[in-house]
Amino acid sequence: MNSIKILSGFTILELLVSLTILSILLSLAAPSFQRTMTRSAIKTQAWEIRRALELARGLALTQQQIWKVCTANSAAQCVKQYGERLLVFRDSNNDYRVNGSDLLYLDRRLSELDIKLSASGRLAVRYKPNGEVMDSGNFLVCGKNNITDFGRQTIVFRSGRVRLTKDSDNDGYDEKGAQKIQCQ
Repeated sequence: MNSIKILSGFTILELLVSLTILSILLSLAAPSFQRTMTRSAIKTQAWEIRRALELARGLALTQQQIWKVCTANSAAQCVKQYGERLLVFRDSNNDYRVNGSDLLYLDRRLSELDIKLSASGRLAVRYKPNGEVMDSGNFLVCGKNNITDFGRQTIVFRSGRVRLTKDSDNDGYDEKGAQKIQCQ
């Protein structure tokens, strides 16, 4: 007895139709996926800034010295916007740059997001030895090129307390303050 096994599979035509349908579905899902990833990166970066601010406050209290938190360029110079790094340091010569005898405690690379500091015209948030800040303000975190209409703020109060804005219904508004977070 001869038994012949018949193998069945996809024809080239069926494979092409399946790949076409799959590519159409992926092209429809890609922008939504990119927005979701950007929102997640924005939330993560805002939390990292909050942790850096809380660290600086703790260092100021324990060491009884002024500590600064800022976004900085590649030369470790504090900048208000488009920083590449997040720094927590003690600035001995008050030049808003890590150099010489300055003590650098935290140096983190920032993600590819737009981060802007608004703190009484200063380049950094400065914590006094009692844990209060000299310059209340906020760090605004937004996506580059306006990929999404979503932003988060890390807000620093005069008392030194830090909070994040919340947008639980994803409408771009902070529920506590009912203000739209402007990313432009």
